[in-house]
Amino acid sequence: MRSGTVLVFLCLAVCLSTLAQGSKEAYLQGLLRTNEGQDEQAILHYSKAIALKPDYAEALMMRGATYLRMGDHNRALNDLDKAIGSNPKEVKAYNYRAHCFVELKDHRRAIVDFSKVIEMNPDYPNAYDSRGQVLFSIGKFHDALPDFDKAILLNPKFHEAHFRRARAELAIHDTIGAMRDLDNAIKINDRDAKYHTLRGFLFLCKKDYKNATKDVNRAIKLDSDFDKPYLYRAKIFIAQDQLKQACEDLHVASALNNLEAKELVEVYCFDPAAEISQ
Repeated sequence: MRSGTVLVFLCLAVCLSTLAQGSKEAYLQGLLRTNEGQDEQAILHYSKAIALKPDYAEALMMRGATYLRMGDHNRALNDLDKAIGSNPKEVKAYNYRAHCFVELKDHRRAIVDFSKVIEMNPDYPNAYDSRGQVLFSIGKFHDALPDFDKAILLNPKFHEAHFRRARAELAIHDTIGAMRDLDNAIKINDRDAKYHTLRGFLFLCKKDYKNATKDVNRAIKLDSDFDKPYLYRAKIFIAQDQLKQACEDLHVASALNNLEAKELVEVYCFDPAAEISQ
């Protein structure tokens, strides 16, 4: 009787070990497909790992993250909830779930999860930056600033955080702080059209047309399909009574669906000949 019981336990141990090995191998194959950008194939391997081990937190998390990347938010949330339930200390699962909430515009729960990530890993700058972005998106500009401050403190080369802090500063009319952050963002990364565009806008507001023109020209060179640099350059031309050049830029910005440019075309680009021929 005892020998039979021992044999049963040995068989169970062998079976469990085999399942564990098979689950881990499937998970690793999923990671390989993820690294190669093969999301559909990765899902198949993560699903196999989960079938063999239903509480496999890492596999649940990675399948959830893959669903999130594919835009399947319901499945992503389901997997990430299970991953956190299986391993409440899996910080990455909270981070992925927070981003899922962001995409679903569930700002309250996104803030809760980013706060949990910060609690578990207080030296992770991206979590502060992400929470700051959510706060900014709901109009809490003053509340967003400390998060951007912390992100930059932890990573002074975080040029995206410098840019986002500049936007928050601009929203509360701190143009000096905004200009300082844009200068820093551009020093770190000179190849982002958004940075030059916003700094060009600030120069435009200061009537520093020389520097404004330099920035918007740089922005257009970096991204010729970005509408705002054309709009701002048109405003510079208008301020200098160069209406022909202004209208050229306004027409480009209008073609890129800039609504303000379309309105300004009606004001500054009136063609009497065209009006008479109608």
